[in-house]
Amino acid sequence: MNKVKRGRPSKKTEVKTFNPSGIKLISGNELNFNESLFKPIKTKSELDVILSTEGGIMPGTNMVLVGGPGSGKSTVVLDMLSNFTSQGYKCLFISGEMDEIGYYKYCKRLPKFSCVKTLFLKNYAETVKETLEYIFNEGYDIVAIDSIAEVIDMVRDHYKVTENVAESWFLSLQDKNKKGVNKNKCYTTFINIQQMTKAGDFAGSNRLKHMTDAMCHIERSKESNQRLMYFSKNRDCDKDFNLYFTIQKDSVHYSYEMVEEN
Repeated sequence: MNKVKRGRPSKKTEVKTFNPSGIKLISGNELNFNESLFKPIKTKSELDVILSTEGGIMPGTNMVLVGGPGSGKSTVVLDMLSNFTSQGYKCLFISGEMDEIGYYKYCKRLPKFSCVKTLFLKNYAETVKETLEYIFNEGYDIVAIDSIAEVIDMVRDHYKVTENVAESWFLSLQDKNKKGVNKNKCYTTFINIQQMTKAGDFAGSNRLKHMTDAMCHIERSKESNQRLMYFSKNRDCDKDFNLYFTIQKDSVHYSYEMVEEN
């Protein structure tokens, strides 16, 4: 007597046929992008010096900002976005960690941030992929996400996919929009906040490190209110700088120094 197998039917793995005719090799002189890609977006502060050789953050850049809890990551990013917004750039802050009350308190302490349009991702946990795909397609100059881990966790948990699948979707969506594939044909720049582990290591995969254009670090001094900001990788800047900043009352103060070459 044959035994009846119980449980869910196994999913068949889709095998994609390899088509070598689809491979295309491209040389640099075949590429063509709008000149707006080469006009830096300036914060009009000392931050501009370390963001790129031209001064300011470049369109179509995918940047990761890492640091420990309380190091000042969100504050620096919102300071940047408020400076951009006041100049007329289309900016968006996506918060996966704060809710409306927490953000309201933040803006009360630092009123300058109140002008930044914000999406509270917790309100869209069941449609996070669709929400972000729709929002990004509106075409923004700068989008900051706080944080990478929150977005990937939401996608993984709700859509029942692996972390690798969620991360691939996240990177592909940003890559599409940084190349101007959206309603307004904007070369969107993404600033992705990411936490450090307790051991002080980057809390993401190596693929996430390598697929981004810039990796910025923030460290907080244990002895004072001073913070250090520097890049371990920045394809848009040919100089190394240390940027120091303090958060004082209702503003952020910056100063920088060039790192001496050995």
